[in-house]
Amino acid sequence: MGKEKLREVSNWIHEKDETVSDYKDIVFGKEWRAWNDPEVPEYFNPTTVVLDKHLSTDKAGATALIVDDDSYSYEEFLGLVCRAAHGLKTLKIETGSRILLFGTDSVEYLALWFGAIRAGIVPVVVSDAYKAPNLLYFLRDTAAKSLFIDVEQSEKLVDIADDMPWTLENVIVRGEDIGDAPESGDRHTLTYAEMVEGQLQTFAPLPLHHNDVAYMFYSGGTTGAAKGITHLAHDFCLVPERHGTFMEYGPDDIVHATSKKYFTHGIWPAVLIPFYFGATSVISRLPPTAENVVSIIEKTKPNKFITVPTIIKNLLLFAEQTRVPDFSSLELVTSASEKMPPEVFEKFEELFDLEIHDSIGSSEITYEWIANRPKEYRRGSLGKPVFGCDVKLMDDDGNEVTQPNTDGEAWIGSRTTCFFYWRKLDKSRETFVGEWARTGDTLQFDQDGFFWFSGRSDDVFKVKGLWVSPIEVEAAITEHDGVLEAAVISCEDSEGLTQPKAFIVLKPNVEVNDALVTELKYGVRKIGGYKVPQEMAFVDILPRTTLMKIDRRALRDLEAQARQS
Repeated sequence: MGKEKLREVSNWIHEKDETVSDYKDIVFGKEWRAWNDPEVPEYFNPTTVVLDKHLSTDKAGATALIVDDDSYSYEEFLGLVCRAAHGLKTLKIETGSRILLFGTDSVEYLALWFGAIRAGIVPVVVSDAYKAPNLLYFLRDTAAKSLFIDVEQSEKLVDIADDMPWTLENVIVRGEDIGDAPESGDRHTLTYAEMVEGQLQTFAPLPLHHNDVAYMFYSGGTTGAAKGITHLAHDFCLVPERHGTFMEYGPDDIVHATSKKYFTHGIWPAVLIPFYFGATSVISRLPPTAENVVSIIEKTKPNKFITVPTIIKNLLLFAEQTRVPDFSSLELVTSASEKMPPEVFEKFEELFDLEIHDSIGSSEITYEWIANRPKEYRRGSLGKPVFGCDVKLMDDDGNEVTQPNTDGEAWIGSRTTCFFYWRKLDKSRETFVGEWARTGDTLQFDQDGFFWFSGRSDDVFKVKGLWVSPIEVEAAITEHDGVLEAAVISCEDSEGLTQPKAFIVLKPNVEVNDALVTELKYGVRKIGGYKVPQEMAFVDILPRTTLMKIDRRALRDLEAQARQS
């Protein structure tokens, strides 16, 4: 290669390095660059990091947990955790085995979750909204030797009684009795109360290696079978320090999250991080309807509120139709899971003088990896990288995106990333690439380094050769005052061409007529004529995943079935 050619290559490499460096200077601020993760002990038990350390301080008698009408100090709650740990060991559940938790929020649920970890047993949590066949899948996939289930869900066990895996040895029912849980000579079935009766309120925590699998979530299963997400013990040191510092958690906080504690968006921001700092967690067995959420906030006076767009929209509807709630205690409101239209931010601020801080995260990475925060936010954006979370966008050709306002798939580098998908070798190799985790989320960053959501890579589609992002069309539709929410998918028209189709939920007392349809289509036409839905279906409710996200996959399946019939 000649000297001139070498000089050209050298200049090109230098220019490329400068471009990458320039964009990183914009995205990653001084605080992010100065961040250092805390040292993690080689051996420790995660429960001691968030509970035991408070017993030698004035926090021992302070309120750790509020569950509806009951409250528990740190000392009291740790006693419940230890009783649960003893109960599990009395059942001869081996260290390192898995226990599946199939229930909703309760003090028993949390005590068992912590108690399992304290005893070296791996709690695996899934939504109790899943049906009986899903429950059977989770029991088989985890090979769990034990199951914790709310008595309200025990009927699902009847449906799968003949197919129960041989690995299941214990069924622990939260309730006054075992309900419909089938009894078996090969399986020990008992109530939670029976398991903890007479057990000691102290239990020596079993040391875990910081790289041991300590707990598991399951993915929502929107792109195939739900995947077991394995997490390591070191999360209990890393996540609270990162997020607690980033979002300014403190010992005087009272925190409520509407997401149930089988979600990373529920247990981390509203239980584990508050416990780490000696704050108060507020949970509820009630479903997160607007009425229930308003009651919880007005009664317990949290200053931090973690929720999702669906709940926020319902709260705004409550304020519009019933009364404006007293949210004067709130200082921080964060949201995640779906993009919100601008009018939602505006209306929320108008009513409550509060900014909604949007964010994005995933169970695979352990909670948020990009977020807005009070000291640095841009309305409508996802924010900037959380401390300890590296972010890069990759284009379709495998190149790193270095220019603002350019779409790319978000790849995240973090020590808290899922160790591997349980029993999913091929999916693990596809998702976890070296130190990076592929998220499937398409983002872009602006000139100031704030990230913006463009869509899920499996949701976008082409119309007339041009890409269409469902969330962009949905946002145009929901700008109309009469629309509560909308979902857009692709479908084939009579000529076999791909067209957008919208499923729309209207606000109460709004009537469907030609004028409304014309107005909605006009609103979309402003962002591109090819994006206008050829069909608009008005429905009472949109299907949602167990994570409360709009389930576009379910809509596509229903649409395909309808067109085949």
